[in-house]
Amino acid sequence: MRSYHFLDVKDFSIIENLEAEEEISTEQQISLSGMVDDPISSIKLIKRDYYKGFDKLNIHHEKVKKKKGRAYGEDAVFNSFIENNDMSAYYNDDLKLLLIEGNKGSVNDFIKKFEKIFTPGFRVERSSVDFPFLIQQTQNVWGGWLNGFNDGNLKSVALYGDHVNLSEDYDRFKAAGKLSSLNCSIAFAKNTYDFMITANRTVVIMQSFTQEQDIDLLLFLKPMLYKETLQTN
Repeated sequence: MRSYHFLDVKDFSIIENLEAEEEISTEQQISLSGMVDDPISSIKLIKRDYYKGFDKLNIHHEKVKKKKGRAYGEDAVFNSFIENNDMSAYYNDDLKLLLIEGNKGSVNDFIKKFEKIFTPGFRVERSSVDFPFLIQQTQNVWGGWLNGFNDGNLKSVALYGDHVNLSEDYDRFKAAGKLSSLNCSIAFAKNTYDFMITANRTVVIMQSFTQEQDIDLLLFLKPMLYKETLQTN
């Protein structure tokens, strides 16, 4: 499974003058402060116009993890370590859309760090899915997470089953809380694919495909996520 985060780009001018294999890194700013052991984050341009108008990028993001342990093969004991994350990303300037493949924590932490250091130059926003509109485009809603209940004993509920959105339980819980994600099946190019789609436009692709096939699927889903005019295949 691969999680793609749809990010609306307000400013991505930091990559305008990059050539292939060049990168923008926080390392320079960190070295100027003298804190050479601080975690480093970077964006590297892999290829311009890689596919369907998207530039291909690689994001490297380091984060301090507070955890006690012992280094393998050594006697040294540590109380924290630097976790490395490498994430593929794709930017389409015409659509002002940045797609990042990665886990939510790493993506959000990277965005927060880059916006703090590279402003102006880097600014993105998340926006919300209109779930009622999205459901109309699906072949089957077979799962959903709901939260935000005004009940001290109930924090979240997961419902699963074919066309679960038509059940009485779904209506009852949705009336009391809010939908945070859907598991659904959507037809594309004469095939049906399974996805999990979250309220803040993160799409989890559950089948195995190439990166180019992932982009094709995400471009097909984009009008559903942004409530745009749908095009038929």
